[in-house]
Amino acid sequence: MSENLELEMGKLFKASQEKYIYFLLAAAASAIGFAMTQSKVEPLGFIHIPLGFAIGLWAISFVAGLRVVEYAASVTFQNQNYLAFKRELSSYQGGNATEIISLFKSRLNETVKQQQKRMKFYGELQSWSLLLGGLAYIVWHGARMWALNA
Repeated sequence: MSENLELEMGKLFKASQEKYIYFLLAAAASAIGFAMTQSKVEPLGFIHIPLGFAIGLWAISFVAGLRVVEYAASVTFQNQNYLAFKRELSSYQGGNATEIISLFKSRLNETVKQQQKRMKFYGELQSWSLLLGGLAYIVWHGARMWALNA
């Protein structure tokens, strides 16, 4: 019973994590589109540097989010392969099946640990670049308002 609960909690966690990543992807893409509409009729000038910086940061956020999704899919695929490999070896008649499974699992754990570090890095990059892009946009908007009133 507790295994089913643990499995269900893992599924819920993964689903909420994916929703969060996709929300940030949508926010970055929407921010880029919105920013582009705000300046499409203006001639390009130095005042647009913060806007370009914001769009660049949002693009970094979007790409980082895609990398998180790629690594998450890779980890899931590798775990699926491990379970299939373990199932196949359970019918193996040789005496060292346990050793083979143990070696495979330890190598898988190393790989997954590295990928989780990368997922964490790209996840943080996604969040921070989205936030900093928003701040750069606010700076651009403030500078634009100040320039129009001067």
